[in-house]
Amino acid sequence: MVLALIALVDLPEERGKAEGLYKKYNDLMYTTAYKILKNREDAEDAVFHAWEKIICHMDKLSDIDCPAAKSFVIIVTERTAIDLYRKRRRRREVEVPIAECESSPYFITKDQRLEEVEFFDIFRSLAKKYSEVMILYYINQFTAREIAELLGLSEAAVLQRLHRGRRRLRREMETYGRK
Repeated sequence: MVLALIALVDLPEERGKAEGLYKKYNDLMYTTAYKILKNREDAEDAVFHAWEKIICHMDKLSDIDCPAAKSFVIIVTERTAIDLYRKRRRRREVEVPIAECESSPYFITKDQRLEEVEFFDIFRSLAKKYSEVMILYYINQFTAREIAELLGLSEAAVLQRLHRGRRRLRREMETYGRK
């Protein structure tokens, strides 16, 4: 399906760039989406929607082998997967009656769902430079050195952003909990 989407790209040079990105990063994109969604079909959907976004912004990528291209692809995939997770979670909350869920060992109370939504909302409110590094570190399990290479930063800068991001997230969670 993604290849059909790539075939629709008008310019031959852009199509070649899209095909190169597909060959190089499609598996990584699927893995990234699966870590967030924990479901094969949802991960495939997220990757497809991420490809739609990437193809619309192909002009922002100069070289498919540069660390910025990999970072761009990962971040677009992560954000698309998170958006899909939120959308599908809301739909499931409406469709599944509570009585059916309570017998399940995986039953999550309304308060627990609210805490999760609140956490994601607070996390998304963090500055982009902190959230990107935290996603790459905690969700994708990149090392600080790999993130530094990917984003063109020093390893010390990555560690500092992780520290500041955690501190801001903790502060926001505490502030949110007091309200």
